[in-house]
Amino acid sequence: MERRSFLKASAALGCAATVTGCKTSSDDANVNPPEPPVTDEVQSWSACLVNCGSNCPIKVFSRDGVITRVEADNETTDEYGYNHQIRACARGRSLKQRTYAPDRLKTPMKRIGKRGEGKFVPISWDEAASTIASELSRITNEFGNRSILKLYGSGAYYGFASSSCFNRLLNLNGGFLNIYGNYSWAQQTEAAAATWAGGSTNGSSMVCVEDSDLFLGIGYNPSEMRQSGSGEGYDFLQAIQKNPSIELIMVDPRYTDSMAGKEDSWHAIRPGTDAVFAEAIAYEMISSGWVAQNSKSFLDKYCVGYDRESLVKTKEEFEASGDATKLEYAKHIDVEENYHDYILGVGKFSEPKTPKWAATICGISESNIKNIARKIMNARAPYIITGAGVNRHANGEQAMRACYMLPFLTGKVGQAGVNNGAIPVQGGMRKSSMSGLSNPVKESISFFTFSDAIERGHEMTARKDGVRGMEDLDTPLGHDVKAIFAINSNSLINQHSDSNGTHKILEDDTKCELIVVADCWMTPSARYADILLPDTSWLESNDLIDNSYATGLMGYLVAMKAAVDPMWECKSMYDMCGEIAKKMGVYGEYSEGKDEAAWLDQLYEGTRGQSTSADAIPPLPSTYEEAQKIGVFRSFNGSKRIALDSFINEGKALGTPSGKVEIYSLSFAQKAAEWEFNDEVKGDYITALPKYQQTWEGFDDEESLEDYPLQLMGFHTKGRTHSSYHNVPWLREAVEDAVWMNPQDAYARGLAQGDKVHVWSKRGTIEVPVRITPRILPGVAGLGQGAWYQPDPNGRVGPSGHVVDIGGCINTLTRYQPSPVAKGNPQHTNRVQIAKA
Repeated sequence: MERRSFLKASAALGCAATVTGCKTSSDDANVNPPEPPVTDEVQSWSACLVNCGSNCPIKVFSRDGVITRVEADNETTDEYGYNHQIRACARGRSLKQRTYAPDRLKTPMKRIGKRGEGKFVPISWDEAASTIASELSRITNEFGNRSILKLYGSGAYYGFASSSCFNRLLNLNGGFLNIYGNYSWAQQTEAAAATWAGGSTNGSSMVCVEDSDLFLGIGYNPSEMRQSGSGEGYDFLQAIQKNPSIELIMVDPRYTDSMAGKEDSWHAIRPGTDAVFAEAIAYEMISSGWVAQNSKSFLDKYCVGYDRESLVKTKEEFEASGDATKLEYAKHIDVEENYHDYILGVGKFSEPKTPKWAATICGISESNIKNIARKIMNARAPYIITGAGVNRHANGEQAMRACYMLPFLTGKVGQAGVNNGAIPVQGGMRKSSMSGLSNPVKESISFFTFSDAIERGHEMTARKDGVRGMEDLDTPLGHDVKAIFAINSNSLINQHSDSNGTHKILEDDTKCELIVVADCWMTPSARYADILLPDTSWLESNDLIDNSYATGLMGYLVAMKAAVDPMWECKSMYDMCGEIAKKMGVYGEYSEGKDEAAWLDQLYEGTRGQSTSADAIPPLPSTYEEAQKIGVFRSFNGSKRIALDSFINEGKALGTPSGKVEIYSLSFAQKAAEWEFNDEVKGDYITALPKYQQTWEGFDDEESLEDYPLQLMGFHTKGRTHSSYHNVPWLREAVEDAVWMNPQDAYARGLAQGDKVHVWSKRGTIEVPVRITPRILPGVAGLGQGAWYQPDPNGRVGPSGHVVDIGGCINTLTRYQPSPVAKGNPQHTNRVQIAKA
């Protein structure tokens, strides 16, 4: 705001506060003409593009180039299932504070201290672009394109000016090393692929709950995970309100906001033991004869691996096929390794998975397990769902698969009101996107193994490390990662496991020689940059965005219009990549002769032609400029989409090796035989059957029990999405960053409510307040993930022997150990000790 405008606004506010003193007669007005009125606010539409799964629209009001306030969508008559409002949560409503946060990056900068110290000096865009182009050329020529990595990042789900701009840039340089998977769903994606193929984690839509009589949620918490007015949490509330007779059973170590009196029963389970719970229910269903009487024909027709006969039949069919791929799978089929025998403890198996056995491990009583099993068997249409938190453990792939078994054992998957165990399929409108161009590099590593690839990328293989795209299992990747582009990503240090260990890898600039960070704020990861590029915030951006990947049943588009011009020296990612492209001599190929406005016009026209836009309310106008004036376009998808409907009811084969649901996964059997694992790491192996895996630092890991008696689980809070929004003080006040402890554990340690405590593992120490609550299971502690890593600047050392992290980042405590199949993150598997600081 200009000084003159500020003074006028101040005068007007002063008059408003003292009306009598500012009031003048008409004669006074003739003598002293009043100043022109303060400019009215201008309203535009933007969106909160954080990675919660929804891109909620935001109404932005500005005056004289300054954002004055924001509001959520309140435009419609708010009829659920037709035009209900897409009301942003507290995060979206704090966007003014986030946009003007003191740690906004304002100018390009280069590092002058050690990596991680956060010492930078401003530089020009010309110097930043020249340095990046020059270093990119040097590293490519010296080490090859597979030494360049664009890090996984989810700090912003832009539409147009997104990280795909960097894809274009790096592909015009000859490509870069790909990544697969993500921190949220890596293991459940592999579990779904092994069970029904395609990597789809979609289950029946939430509206199907109207036809259900039993809801079993295992680690399912949409009211905190998907809390916007368009999100899955709202659909969940609507679904159970429309079906008041449905019985709601929730299984979770914490009593979450998704319960809060809505549930019929809560069963607190120990972290990482979900498979034990599922196996005990399966035991009741099989041993009682219920499966034989009610669902055996379903299992024989649609599944592979329930019993020995099923595997014998599949093996014989594959051996007789003459198909080389099937012949290879057949080699690894062990017909004695079947689910029926495993659960009952017969044949090659000696331990039945009884509720009594399970109760000592998972913490849910024998009687309660039997009761839940009876309810599942008696249910007409059970909707069973497993949340993504179950997959973020050291045994996540198998824990998810074990829980997926329960719906299939009922024999009712494919029927109205029944789910396959996966998270519900969402609604959605879709936009056209700018191509990131083709990547000549075909090799990829797991998103989680980038820190490994910095130190030993040259030796990483498919057999040992899950590298994809290689000639064979033993061909090494051949290059260490020498350049990292972290785009809207705090995964470089904060969201990755073992923050202290990762710090040691990153601070050595002889290993990874170039780190470029593009972001809006000085995040913990930004402190490790060699070159920092200041991005424009969402409220400074023109863009066309869709509803993202977990909006619930309400799909929408938002035609964003910048409320203010880019501040300071910030540039959109399209423009910053354009500057680098010019220095690389590829600007023509990069831009294709179009500026930002021309790209948006083209992408908008492509969006209008998509089928999901046909029923938009209101209809999409002819131009992007007109769309910006309207702002929000919505389309609710209330159809009852039933999981695996096309397979079960239409006879279309699945993409698994057998074409059926695989209780015994043929692909896992092959990997188990061909891949190499670390025998020194407890639980580092693959099985074809979904089995409970004891793991390092799990509940029953005796090696860590004495020194670290508490299991620590992470959870998502309403004050952040992952690490985004941590720098907004309003949200830190609303959602306390404290470690949850059961009174039994807290009082045994002499702790009182609000005490500052040290939480430590082998890998680090954090300092946070304690929240003593019966809403968490004894023996378990809980901490909201995403707090910003901040080693004490005074160098205080904690009980672990490391500098205390006063930021309270849970990943200061977590272990870097890729999971067996997905090579994904096991960040809910931890053992810790807690004491008063």
